[in-house]
Amino acid sequence: MTRYTRGRGRRATAAGLLMTVTLLAGLLLTGHALPFSGARTATSATRGTTGARGMTALGPASPDRPLAITLMLRGRSSAELNRTLAGLSDPASPSYRHFLSPAEYARRFGPDPARRQRVEAALTAAGLRVTWRAPDGTLLRVQATIQQAEAFFGVRIEDFRGADGRRFYAATTAPTLPPALREIVTGVLGLESYSAAHPAALRSLPGATRQAGQTVGFAPDDLARAYDFAPLRSAGLDGAGQTIAFAEIDTFRRADIATYDREFNISAPAIDVVDVGAGAAPPDQVSETTLDIEVVHAVAPQAHLIAYEGGGDIASLAQIFRQIVSDHRAQVMSVSLGLCERFILDPSQAPSDLRDAFTVSGQGFFSSLDDTFRQAAAVGMSVLVATGDTGAYGCNQADPSNHEVVPSAPATSPFVTAVGGTALFPAADGAYGREYGWEGPLEGAGGGGGLSLQYALPSWQSGRGVANQFSDGRRQVPDVAADADPLTGYAIYDSTSGCRGQQCWGVVGGTSAAAPLWAGLIALANQAGAKQGLRSAGFLNPALYRLGNGAAGASGASPFHDITGGGNLFYPATPGWDYSTGWGSPDANALVPALLAAERGG
Repeated sequence: MTRYTRGRGRRATAAGLLMTVTLLAGLLLTGHALPFSGARTATSATRGTTGARGMTALGPASPDRPLAITLMLRGRSSAELNRTLAGLSDPASPSYRHFLSPAEYARRFGPDPARRQRVEAALTAAGLRVTWRAPDGTLLRVQATIQQAEAFFGVRIEDFRGADGRRFYAATTAPTLPPALREIVTGVLGLESYSAAHPAALRSLPGATRQAGQTVGFAPDDLARAYDFAPLRSAGLDGAGQTIAFAEIDTFRRADIATYDREFNISAPAIDVVDVGAGAAPPDQVSETTLDIEVVHAVAPQAHLIAYEGGGDIASLAQIFRQIVSDHRAQVMSVSLGLCERFILDPSQAPSDLRDAFTVSGQGFFSSLDDTFRQAAAVGMSVLVATGDTGAYGCNQADPSNHEVVPSAPATSPFVTAVGGTALFPAADGAYGREYGWEGPLEGAGGGGGLSLQYALPSWQSGRGVANQFSDGRRQVPDVAADADPLTGYAIYDSTSGCRGQQCWGVVGGTSAAAPLWAGLIALANQAGAKQGLRSAGFLNPALYRLGNGAAGASGASPFHDITGGGNLFYPATPGWDYSTGWGSPDANALVPALLAAERGG
């Protein structure tokens, strides 16, 4: 493998290396689920009226315009599902790690088939066409015209132009349903098309020229030494036989992946792409999907990767997440998207152009996430989610004037593993040296973390540092962390910006990189477990917190680097668990055997 030489940290980066990119995982401003009553809606205004922040009302939407709408249906036996999930994670339970098949999940916990059929019959009678059904029956994707949607849901849909010039449509009244359907339909997604989901702006240092074989970004061998998965490589662990699925809202260029692989002598399986709905749009400046794939290739090059690509509106996202779980092709899901919890729960706190443009139904959105990630836990899928890149201020990316200390969803879900950010500095020989919680006060950047507004503290979330001066009985994130500071970032090849050749090499940071790194490590653990006849790791957090509390496995080594310096612009990194780095970053050679011991019930 070509050897890459680390530069001189921050100084080398600031001196003019190629480009430094921060992919902020903390922004996913999209459409939202619509409730059935009492909702704030997009304001119907006189045509041509411009709102306070530049949103312009353009008048009624064309009645013949097609739209894709997603209906969320209520599942069965919620209490039984909770008991099942608890048993799957409890080493003392006879059902420990006896994961369900998707078919069994649908039979036991999906919507009642007869009631679902009533919903479909009502849609068909109104001229709406069901185009996709989640295998477990919890989501229906429906094709309709504006006119049909307005009649069926009792709404007005109008066109708007945002301050950035993009046009979108939005319902101006809350939807209603026939009484017979209200007990099973829990949310309607897609009655608006506003989407501001995109990675942060590319930051390039002009005049930099990459020399062959040299970059300051972490190359695969650098990561292997620093995070100690080089011994796993030597033992034959490369991700073979494992599958990782990415939830993506932009596309990637296969030629970029090929260039990265060729540079580092990586031979990887072909990448599958699944278009969800109409698929994803090309990225504006840098491809999140490219980052995800290249980071995983650095860790688990033989893992089979599937990019599920769809739109940035919430209806498409709900379908992306659900389809990944329902397809059940992957053992691991990696997500690098999020939205400030406050805006979901209280749209009056959102920027005025967003607040006035569309209705926000926070509970509908959370309900969709909960259903999906609970099912992922039930069927044995690990879900890794980036916590965002504006430190403890999860709303700041969408609204720079907002400095509330609040985290981002879906990283706050109790059924996902939230991945925070660090700044990594290897020792002179490339081995692990020192690490800090990532925070950059001048740029207002850092790893996301804090106390959820939505979720209670799960029973498994306990241990040294978890109960602290900030604790209030709510879910605390992150759970773990990895390198995310762009000044100590990853070597990535991406030509989205229009660069050519060597100029397309860059140094990339963000928790958007930390999450797929952890996804790759879990693929290695799953591969090692499969060789020993074990099932996939599944829902990670109960085992991770047992390990954080001292269940280190046969080797006796800690699976985490406990990070006690730095922070995330508000919360400091402290001994044990903290809001900046969770339990810390991985020592992979200790983590993998410790996870396998935990999977055996140790």
